[in-house]
Amino acid sequence: MMTVLNCIVVEHNLWLVLMAAVICAAGSWAMVRLFLRAAASRSTERCAWLVLTAFITGASIWCTHFVAMLGYEPGLPVGFDPVLTIISMLAAMVGSGVGFLIATARGRAAPALGGAMVGLSIVVMHYVGMLAYRVQGIVEWKLDFLFASIAISCVLAGASLHVAMRGKGEATRLYGSAGLFFLSIIGLHFTGMTAFQVTPMAIEGSFSNPEALNALAFAVTCVGLAIVSAGFASGFIDNSARATAADALANMSNGLTMISPSGHVTLVNERVRSLFRLETNDLRLGMTLQAYVGVIGAKAGWGSDRVARVIENHQAWMREGRVKRLEHHFDDGLILHVCCQPVGRGGAILTYEDVTEARNGQKTIAHMAFHDALTGLKNRRMFAQSIEELMGSGSLTMLMIDLDRFKDVNDRLGHATGDVVLREVSSRIESLLVPGEQAFRLGGDELAVLSASGETRAEGLAAELVASLSRPIETGSDVVIIGASVGIATSRPDDDPSTVQRKADLALYSAKKAGRGRFDIYRDGMLEEEARRRDFERDLSEAIASNQLELWYQPLFSLPDRRLKGFEALVRWRHPERGLVSPAEFIPVAEECGLISAIGAWVIDQACHQASQWPDELYMSINVSAVQLRSALLATQIDQALRRYALPASRIELEITETAIVENSEHLAVVLAGLRAIGVRIAMDDFGTGYSSLAHLREFKVDRIKIDRSFIAASQSDAGSAAIVRAVVSMARELSIDTTAEGIEKEDQLTSLQALGCGTAQGFLLGRPLMIGAADELAWSLRSGRIPSIAVA
Repeated sequence: MMTVLNCIVVEHNLWLVLMAAVICAAGSWAMVRLFLRAAASRSTERCAWLVLTAFITGASIWCTHFVAMLGYEPGLPVGFDPVLTIISMLAAMVGSGVGFLIATARGRAAPALGGAMVGLSIVVMHYVGMLAYRVQGIVEWKLDFLFASIAISCVLAGASLHVAMRGKGEATRLYGSAGLFFLSIIGLHFTGMTAFQVTPMAIEGSFSNPEALNALAFAVTCVGLAIVSAGFASGFIDNSARATAADALANMSNGLTMISPSGHVTLVNERVRSLFRLETNDLRLGMTLQAYVGVIGAKAGWGSDRVARVIENHQAWMREGRVKRLEHHFDDGLILHVCCQPVGRGGAILTYEDVTEARNGQKTIAHMAFHDALTGLKNRRMFAQSIEELMGSGSLTMLMIDLDRFKDVNDRLGHATGDVVLREVSSRIESLLVPGEQAFRLGGDELAVLSASGETRAEGLAAELVASLSRPIETGSDVVIIGASVGIATSRPDDDPSTVQRKADLALYSAKKAGRGRFDIYRDGMLEEEARRRDFERDLSEAIASNQLELWYQPLFSLPDRRLKGFEALVRWRHPERGLVSPAEFIPVAEECGLISAIGAWVIDQACHQASQWPDELYMSINVSAVQLRSALLATQIDQALRRYALPASRIELEITETAIVENSEHLAVVLAGLRAIGVRIAMDDFGTGYSSLAHLREFKVDRIKIDRSFIAASQSDAGSAAIVRAVVSMARELSIDTTAEGIEKEDQLTSLQALGCGTAQGFLLGRPLMIGAADELAWSLRSGRIPSIAVA
């Protein structure tokens, strides 16, 4: 060792030794960086990087050797053979290239063997360079140092590439490998130079002087550093590009895996590990497709059969050569969009996109599109689809449900309470269903159930629904009782969806008409009856437009003098084919189909107009429907008619039924207050037949009570009816309310009423309903004091 150190310190120019060390260190660092880049490359790209690595490494080794040789000072004139010098450089480059190629091969010992080959190329370069060295003396070699130099070069260079390929950690691989390679070059050179002995002798020839050799050493150093710098620059640029690409891959929102034509993983980004919840060491470059899918399957909990099927699918996609796209649903809820893009030379690029949130969002939107937001029940759109599906697979039974008093809940307690009621109703309906039955909310308080269980089950379900929905519902501070009506219809082979729904609606209409809180089943003939009713409605609508309606007037007489006091306006419909249609026949239909408002407005206008043509002593009594009473327009229509015909409000009396008072008591109080403010009088029609009470008489301040004809007709033969008539007349007298008896047909009835003190009477005995001409004659007879015979016919 002291001999080697003595060789360096005594026999060398230390400045040139330092320059050689700098070149060697830089070259070693560049070699490791470029070699690792070549090892990470594939195919043609690897060859290109290996050539560059060999060139840079060979050049740096040669420059180190040449500068160090120039720094050797034997004390004699020296020179160099140019041919052998160039050969030594080529030997370094070619030998290094062969060594690097061996080191990047598969095999565990390949890096060490390749490194030894690079070390051997350093040896060849050094000793060929020594042969090119010309000195005026006899050269002798110390074989022990010579063999030691060879061993140092091969062993350290082999260790250098082994550490580069197999070392633990990036720092160890870079710094450890570069250090070992640096030592292999320096160790070879100076150990070899120690083995070199020169005995001076006279030799003819021209040799360079020391100044020229120093200049040459400086030039070679600059060239060597330039070459090494070029290697650094290329590696740095490539590493920057690779770092940019690596950053892009690492930060991709999609997972990406590249499969080589041989079926090995050549690229995989971090997103793949994240999507499949894999550990860092679960995936590695070079693993087979089978191992890759196996790792993913093991994490996902797939069985061996499923793993084999997925591998088979991937291989089939790669063979087909076409882009394959699909969505894979994992058991934990993850949904991945998988795309297999085959590449031209074989293999494929697999990309994975997490579409879980998007698909769940789509499910939510789809659920909202087919379900009611308030109750969660399926909506009308889903109702139509479900009908078609069930009818396509067999028979269908439909239950249409209508909540009986739900509108009152919204009106009295507000829509928030109504929403609570609807949710509770929906919950109760769903709790009664069995598999094969579906509940729907079609809108408002209209609900439905579709069943494939047959009509018998539907009847039982309908009974359960009526019972369940009639139970009280707690809505916080309030308890609500509503109830429900149900209509049932079962499809027949020739029915379409709309027909089944019409049948169920007709059954529901029948249940509501029969008193609500019950269910009814569609019966043959209901459709035909409904068709006739629709025709009737259409004719009635045309009647309003074509002035087919008429007003008839039934006279009202005071008792006991039987003096004409006024008329009751009665609407009639003169149908071009049916003839004269009774109001008892068309008024209920008008109330149901919404035509009663138009008819009522026409009656008010015509009655006020006619009253304005008669003596001021006569009043006009006008019947008002319960539907009209629910409208805020009634008071306006009355007021406008009075103003239009300059008619005093005291000459108009509005007749309302007992039933209308009970059904609309809260709203009616407001309406009647408005009418009373105008000045018209209020009469309660058909008194005694409904559910009115003394409280209603006091609350609504009724001006007249009309005793129903049924009590008048039975009063002569039925003691109970006679008692009712007496009680009503007596009560009205005590309350200062006028009374009118309806339906007087016999003289003894009139005599009894006169004896009781009834104020006014009407009926066939006194006068039938009259057309306008006869009514005019009767009205103006009041001035002459003569009652026409038509009035007492």
